[in-house]
Amino acid sequence: MRVLLRRAGQEESVRHHVADLTLDRRTRLVRRGDDDIGLTRRDFDVLLYLMRAEGQVVTRTMLAQELWRETNRSTPLDNVIDVHLARLRRKVDDGRSLKLIHTVRGVGFLCSEKPHPSAEKKAAHE
Repeated sequence: MRVLLRRAGQEESVRHHVADLTLDRRTRLVRRGDDDIGLTRRDFDVLLYLMRAEGQVVTRTMLAQELWRETNRSTPLDNVIDVHLARLRRKVDDGRSLKLIHTVRGVGFLCSEKPHPSAEKKAAHE
């Protein structure tokens, strides 16, 4: 993504926003509404990746290749990625009516105000 943005002559924003969630790349601060959210370096990187792709599904493979630089999936990182996403959900979404980090079952993850259509269908059946 960084290479494509550079080629297009666009500068990436220092701040990313999804609803009331704000991430500042320069200061590495994350806020949800009026609350500061403390993240580890890796959790920050995962959240940044999800926010850059706002509204698009991000697969585990994409996260493994981009953030863990894992090119060979012979050692799956699925559990490690799931742990980071669970921790992010707790920090970003717990206690809030509007959830921003969604799982698209069997596909990946999404950072958006609106859940993926497959997640909406699942919620309607429950």
